[in-house]
Amino acid sequence: MRRSVGRALMAGVVIVVVVVAALGAYAAYVASRPKVVTLTVVTYSGINQVLDLAAEEFERLHPGVKVEVIVFPWSDYVENELTVLKAGSSQYDVVTFTPTSSRLLFPYVVPINSSYVNLSDLLWGQEAFGGVEYVNGTMEVMGVAIQTWVELLAYNATLFDNKTIQAEFQAETGYPLNPWNWTSWDEVLAASKFFVEHHLARYGFIVDDNPSHGIIDTYPAIFWWYWYRNSTLSCGSSAGLAGYGTMFYGCVPSWWHHPFPPPAFNSTAGVEALEMFKELVQYEPSPTQVVVDYTMTGTLISEGGVAGAVAWANDIASLPPNVSSQMLLAPLPGGYGEPGSTFLAVSKYSRHKALAMEFIAFVVSPQFQEQAFYELGSIPVSKQAIDEILSNSSLPAYEREWMRAILVAGQNSYATPPIVPATYTYLIPDFNGPVFDYLTGKIADPWQALQQAASAWVQALEGVSQTTSPG
Repeated sequence: MRRSVGRALMAGVVIVVVVVAALGAYAAYVASRPKVVTLTVVTYSGINQVLDLAAEEFERLHPGVKVEVIVFPWSDYVENELTVLKAGSSQYDVVTFTPTSSRLLFPYVVPINSSYVNLSDLLWGQEAFGGVEYVNGTMEVMGVAIQTWVELLAYNATLFDNKTIQAEFQAETGYPLNPWNWTSWDEVLAASKFFVEHHLARYGFIVDDNPSHGIIDTYPAIFWWYWYRNSTLSCGSSAGLAGYGTMFYGCVPSWWHHPFPPPAFNSTAGVEALEMFKELVQYEPSPTQVVVDYTMTGTLISEGGVAGAVAWANDIASLPPNVSSQMLLAPLPGGYGEPGSTFLAVSKYSRHKALAMEFIAFVVSPQFQEQAFYELGSIPVSKQAIDEILSNSSLPAYEREWMRAILVAGQNSYATPPIVPATYTYLIPDFNGPVFDYLTGKIADPWQALQQAASAWVQALEGVSQTTSPG
């Protein structure tokens, strides 16, 4: 009996030892196995599809990393980001901004480490408009553009490729019916007039005249042509001073006694641009009845009867294929464009800054930029990706023509509105209001409208410390 008890005790001891050993081995395994690192990216609805795809691919290539993409509505995302960042929270690793919100986010992000991101591969016009700042004359990259957004000319191929119409237009106007060969806004206006008056199209080249935002995009696209050719206004610059863009002087003249450049649009060049804007509006729905914005542009194009549009390439590409395939793209007259993009930056409070830099580098890598183009229609900011797409003979010819126009306009995307901190709150409404009143006839004199806007801009910027280093 005692021997049996002894054996039982011995067996129990052995079991306990085995269990303890097993628990110890498991504990050692748990302690040694890689821990999952969560990288949190905050963005707005619309761009999140690209970042969701990037997150999925990045996780696949980085075992042990989880990328969480938090999405807010466009109207709320900046406020949500700033609330977290101003609190010094490490909740977000990667934050999103656009040019108009860039200066609000810059104090809370760290400069991009060029050893991670190949900045030389990016279309610089996209990157410079919102992604950089100047500190004591030295440029620092604060965010990385992840797509190309560029405003250019879209035109109806069924009309423009017609040999008979081409000959009639050339004979009547003296201009070629090829937007790639246009050198001034006079040709855009002439085409609008020709197509409408000959009843070949219901509308000419439609432009965004929405007073809530669109006017601040359309006017600079037109005004740059006149600004650049006036050396007094441009000061020999092609893109103006950093943050101020081409609606201000390209320098601070000696006669100007403010720490910011003077507005440039209250000038003869500005009046010519505004008069051109209004004449183009005559060949689209009256703004007193229908305000044309990017959504309405897509609707009117889809309904047919539109000769062309001054539009964002991305909005044209997002139309149904049976519609978009009939719209070709070309740079704005003279070979330029207006930029706009979405940027990613690393929060200064992130605990995973190096990993966040890696993620941003992945998003703008040529390989992922190509993938996002083919799967989502996202227009690359990587020059190498664009070159690869252009060489893909299996793509429809019209898509390769799009990319050619986007590349030219993107490389020469000089026409820019301001993006200083006061822009969204003051400058946009102070400009759009008087201009819309002129477009709708409430103000008869273009000079009056522009002078009213310029005075409001100076008042908004007085006493505010601004960066005037050249960009």
